[in-house]
Amino acid sequence: MSKELEFPRLVAIETTNRCNAHCKFCPNNSLARNRRVMDDDLFKKIIEDCKEFPLPAIEPFLQGEPFMDPKILDRLAYINEQLPNTALRLYSNGAALSPAKSDALRELNIDKLYISLNTINKEKYEDVVGLPFEHTLENVRALCASSPKGPVAKVITLRITLVDNTTKEEVEAFKDLCNELGVRHMISGLFNYKGDIPATLPVPDFPCEHIDRLDILSNGNTTLCCMDQEGEYGWGDVINHSVLEVFNSQAACYVREMQRSGRRKDLTPCKECNLFWPSFSHMPTLQKARHALAYVKYFTKYRPLALHTNEEK
Repeated sequence: MSKELEFPRLVAIETTNRCNAHCKFCPNNSLARNRRVMDDDLFKKIIEDCKEFPLPAIEPFLQGEPFMDPKILDRLAYINEQLPNTALRLYSNGAALSPAKSDALRELNIDKLYISLNTINKEKYEDVVGLPFEHTLENVRALCASSPKGPVAKVITLRITLVDNTTKEEVEAFKDLCNELGVRHMISGLFNYKGDIPATLPVPDFPCEHIDRLDILSNGNTTLCCMDQEGEYGWGDVINHSVLEVFNSQAACYVREMQRSGRRKDLTPCKECNLFWPSFSHMPTLQKARHALAYVKYFTKYRPLALHTNEEK
């Protein structure tokens, strides 16, 4: 009997791996891959593939800043048109998201918009991110402002990343800014990108949420997940194969089976990665309960996010 096909809960499309920032804890700074923008034909082929199954969410983002893609607004509109029942989520650092582009987003159907500020301390921001803080803040204020056209997205979340020198005063000031702007906030621990970036949070025992998604690089190759920035552990390409074929490939099924059976720490490179969002899908009740208990213990002990956010995952 053939194995039942699984559908990804999310497809992430790297329409570009170019970025205008130089965040010190981001592996994009040292990418060995060529900087590029995804070809139109490939992008449309991926969207056509996604029409073959019920897709809960799509993100035109992976390694890079979406608004460094000169065609991003057209591509967002195309997703809306072709996948009207799929939630469209967008991530940006905000620096290239000008007021004019924010107004253009108001004409689209964006489910969630996440803006990664990393810090709102001007000196730290310009040192860590490498962009003018006031310019980014002006853009953020513009996109959060009310407009007769409606909001930029149904939900807007500003995000900072906790690092060793993050102070309580920074966190409180960030929360105050979010309250002032009327948006949600997320304050997250630092991911280690499968050990490539120094971080203190340990590797969890429970399955990672990324096993249920498909991440597609700008050249059409897939990658294990957004932590596999070079695509070293990919599941195949979507040039010669469909999205569903790649997601149900032998390599993809092996990763999901290893994680779901509690062998994350026996799996390369997952055994080195501290991404702490869990997956509980496609597993028996007792197995799910065991992983849920491990998840609760991890969050209770290490508190990577839960006490620092008002954004529901």
